[in-house]
Amino acid sequence: MSRAYRIKVAEKLSRDITASDEICSDLEILEILAPEQMGELLKGKLAERGFEEKDGTMTRQGNGVTITVDPKSGEVRVKADATESVELKAEKDDWGYDDVGPSKEIIEKRLQEGLKKDLEKRADAKQQQLQQKATERLEGEMSEVRGELNRVVNEITREALKIKARSLGEIKEMSEDAEAGTLTIKVEV
Repeated sequence: MSRAYRIKVAEKLSRDITASDEICSDLEILEILAPEQMGELLKGKLAERGFEEKDGTMTRQGNGVTITVDPKSGEVRVKADATESVELKAEKDDWGYDDVGPSKEIIEKRLQEGLKKDLEKRADAKQQQLQQKATERLEGEMSEVRGELNRVVNEITREALKIKARSLGEIKEMSEDAEAGTLTIKVEV
Protein backbone atom coordinates (compact mmCIF):
# COMPACT_ATOMS: atom_id res chain seq x y z
CA MET A 1 0.00 0.00 0.00
CA SER A 2 1.41 3.37 -0.97
CA ARG A 3 1.31 6.42 1.22
CA ALA A 4 0.69 9.88 -0.12
CA TYR A 5 2.56 12.87 1.18
CA ARG A 6 2.24 16.54 0.43
CA ILE A 7 5.20 18.48 -0.94
CA LYS A 8 5.07 22.24 -0.47
CA VAL A 9 7.56 24.66 -2.03
CA ALA A 10 7.85 28.42 -1.55
CA GLU A 11 9.85 30.87 -3.67
CA LYS A 12 10.59 34.55 -3.28
CA LEU A 13 11.82 37.08 -5.83
CA SER A 14 13.16 40.50 -4.89
CA ARG A 15 14.15 42.90 -7.60
CA ASP A 16 14.58 46.60 -8.24
CA ILE A 17 12.96 47.46 -11.53
CA THR A 18 13.44 50.63 -13.53
CA ALA A 19 11.72 52.09 -16.53
CA SER A 20 12.27 55.16 -18.61
CA ASP A 21 10.95 56.88 -21.68
CA GLU A 22 12.49 59.73 -23.61
CA ILE A 23 11.58 62.19 -26.33
CA CYS A 24 14.10 64.22 -28.31
CA SER A 25 13.38 67.27 -30.43
CA ASP A 26 14.96 70.52 -31.55
CA LEU A 27 14.11 74.09 -30.68
CA GLU A 28 13.39 76.29 -33.67
CA ILE A 29 15.74 79.16 -32.94
CA LEU A 30 16.13 81.84 -35.58
CA GLU A 31 19.72 82.82 -36.32
CA ILE A 32 19.30 86.51 -35.68
CA LEU A 33 22.68 86.73 -33.95
CA ALA A 34 25.73 84.47 -34.12
CA PRO A 35 24.98 80.93 -32.87
CA GLU A 36 27.20 81.47 -29.81
CA GLN A 37 25.26 84.59 -28.84
CA MET A 38 21.91 82.87 -29.34
CA GLY A 39 23.19 79.98 -27.21
CA GLU A 40 24.18 82.38 -24.43
CA LEU A 41 20.77 84.05 -24.51
CA LEU A 42 19.14 80.62 -24.32
CA LYS A 43 21.35 79.61 -21.36
CA GLY A 44 20.42 82.77 -19.52
CA LYS A 45 16.69 82.35 -20.01
CA LEU A 46 16.82 78.68 -19.02
CA ALA A 47 18.84 79.54 -15.89
CA GLU A 48 16.06 81.97 -14.92
CA ARG A 49 13.66 79.03 -15.08
CA GLY A 50 15.65 76.78 -12.75
CA PHE A 51 17.88 74.98 -15.25
CA GLU A 52 21.45 74.26 -14.17
CA GLU A 53 24.48 73.97 -16.38
CA LYS A 54 25.98 70.47 -16.52
CA ASP A 55 28.57 69.39 -19.07
CA GLY A 56 27.69 72.15 -21.51
CA THR A 57 23.95 71.50 -21.35
CA MET A 58 21.17 73.04 -19.29
CA THR A 59 19.31 70.53 -17.12
CA ARG A 60 16.31 70.61 -14.80
CA GLN A 61 14.90 67.69 -12.83
CA GLY A 62 11.61 67.31 -11.04
CA ASN A 63 8.69 64.95 -10.63
CA GLY A 64 10.70 62.07 -12.12
CA VAL A 65 11.30 64.03 -15.33
CA THR A 66 14.64 65.36 -16.57
CA ILE A 67 14.76 68.09 -19.21
CA THR A 68 18.08 68.66 -20.95
CA VAL A 69 18.68 71.43 -23.48
CA ASP A 70 21.86 71.84 -25.50
CA PRO A 71 22.15 75.62 -25.99
CA LYS A 72 24.58 75.21 -28.90
CA SER A 73 22.45 72.91 -31.05
CA GLY A 74 18.99 73.54 -29.61
CA GLU A 75 18.47 69.83 -28.98
CA VAL A 76 15.96 69.03 -26.24
CA ARG A 77 15.72 65.72 -24.39
CA VAL A 78 12.85 65.05 -22.02
CA LYS A 79 13.20 61.84 -20.04
CA ALA A 80 10.89 60.26 -17.48
CA ASP A 81 12.30 57.69 -15.06
CA ALA A 82 10.56 55.39 -12.62
CA THR A 83 12.03 52.95 -10.11
CA GLU A 84 10.29 50.44 -7.90
CA SER A 85 11.35 47.64 -5.57
CA VAL A 86 9.35 44.48 -6.12
CA GLU A 87 9.12 41.61 -3.69
CA LEU A 88 7.06 38.69 -4.90
CA LYS A 89 6.24 35.47 -3.06
CA ALA A 90 4.49 32.31 -4.16
CA GLU A 91 3.79 28.83 -2.86
CA LYS A 92 2.82 25.64 -4.63
CA ASP A 93 2.14 22.15 -3.45
CA ASP A 94 1.72 18.73 -4.98
CA TRP A 95 1.31 15.16 -3.88
CA GLY A 96 3.91 12.43 -3.98
CA TYR A 97 3.69 8.75 -3.24
CA ASP A 98 6.35 6.74 -1.48
CA ASP A 99 6.27 3.74 -3.79
CA VAL A 100 5.23 5.04 -7.25
CA GLY A 101 5.88 8.09 -9.43
CA PRO A 102 8.64 10.65 -9.24
CA SER A 103 10.72 11.12 -6.11
CA LYS A 104 10.33 13.97 -3.66
CA GLU A 105 13.40 15.78 -5.08
CA ILE A 106 12.05 15.64 -8.64
CA ILE A 107 8.65 16.96 -7.56
CA GLU A 108 10.28 19.78 -5.53
CA LYS A 109 12.53 20.73 -8.45
CA ARG A 110 9.55 20.80 -10.85
CA LEU A 111 7.52 22.92 -8.43
CA GLN A 112 10.42 25.35 -7.86
CA GLU A 113 11.02 25.76 -11.59
CA GLY A 114 7.32 26.43 -12.13
CA LEU A 115 7.27 28.96 -9.29
CA LYS A 116 10.37 30.73 -10.64
CA LYS A 117 8.76 31.04 -14.08
CA ASP A 118 5.55 32.37 -12.54
CA LEU A 119 7.44 34.91 -10.42
CA GLU A 120 9.46 36.03 -13.46
CA LYS A 121 6.21 36.54 -15.41
CA ARG A 122 4.77 38.58 -12.54
CA ALA A 123 7.98 40.64 -12.33
CA ASP A 124 7.83 41.25 -16.09
CA ALA A 125 4.22 42.39 -15.73
CA LYS A 126 5.29 44.81 -12.98
CA GLN A 127 8.07 46.04 -15.28
CA GLN A 128 5.54 46.71 -18.04
CA GLN A 129 3.25 48.55 -15.62
CA LEU A 130 6.17 50.70 -14.47
CA GLN A 131 7.12 51.39 -18.10
CA GLN A 132 3.54 52.51 -18.76
CA LYS A 133 3.70 54.85 -15.74
CA ALA A 134 6.96 56.39 -17.03
CA THR A 135 5.44 56.90 -20.48
CA GLU A 136 2.28 58.45 -19.02
CA ARG A 137 4.37 60.78 -16.84
CA LEU A 138 6.37 61.84 -19.89
CA GLU A 139 3.24 62.48 -21.94
CA GLY A 140 1.72 64.45 -19.08
CA GLU A 141 4.77 66.70 -18.79
CA MET A 142 5.35 67.22 -22.52
CA SER A 143 2.64 69.81 -23.17
CA GLU A 144 3.85 71.92 -20.26
CA VAL A 145 7.50 71.58 -21.30
CA ARG A 146 6.69 72.41 -24.93
CA GLY A 147 4.81 75.53 -23.90
CA GLU A 148 7.56 76.66 -21.55
CA LEU A 149 10.31 76.14 -24.13
CA ASN A 150 8.27 77.93 -26.82
CA ARG A 151 7.97 80.92 -24.47
CA VAL A 152 11.76 80.81 -23.89
CA VAL A 153 12.41 80.77 -27.65
CA ASN A 154 10.06 83.74 -28.11
CA GLU A 155 11.85 85.64 -25.34
CA ILE A 156 15.32 85.07 -26.77
CA THR A 157 14.08 85.96 -30.25
CA ARG A 158 12.77 89.31 -28.96
CA GLU A 159 16.01 89.91 -27.05
CA ALA A 160 18.12 89.03 -30.11
CA LEU A 161 16.07 91.38 -32.29
CA LYS A 162 16.65 94.22 -29.81
CA ILE A 163 20.41 93.53 -29.76
CA LYS A 164 20.52 93.34 -33.56
CA ALA A 165 18.57 96.60 -33.88
CA ARG A 166 21.04 98.36 -31.54
CA SER A 167 23.92 97.12 -33.66
CA LEU A 168 22.33 98.53 -36.84
CA GLY A 169 21.91 102.05 -35.54
CA GLU A 170 20.06 104.22 -33.07
CA ILE A 171 16.71 102.90 -31.84
CA LYS A 172 14.16 105.68 -32.27
CA GLU A 173 11.08 103.79 -31.15
CA MET A 174 10.29 100.36 -29.74
CA SER A 175 6.90 98.93 -28.84
CA GLU A 176 6.17 95.45 -27.63
CA ASP A 177 2.87 93.67 -27.10
CA ALA A 178 3.59 90.38 -25.31
CA GLU A 179 -0.04 89.21 -25.54
CA ALA A 180 -0.20 89.72 -29.29
CA GLY A 181 3.40 88.56 -29.73
CA THR A 182 4.46 91.65 -31.63
CA LEU A 183 7.62 93.71 -31.45
CA THR A 184 8.08 96.89 -33.47
CA ILE A 185 11.48 98.55 -33.61
CA LYS A 186 12.26 101.72 -35.54
CA VAL A 187 15.97 102.17 -36.15
CA GLU A 188 17.77 105.18 -37.59
CA VAL A 189 20.73 103.94 -39.59
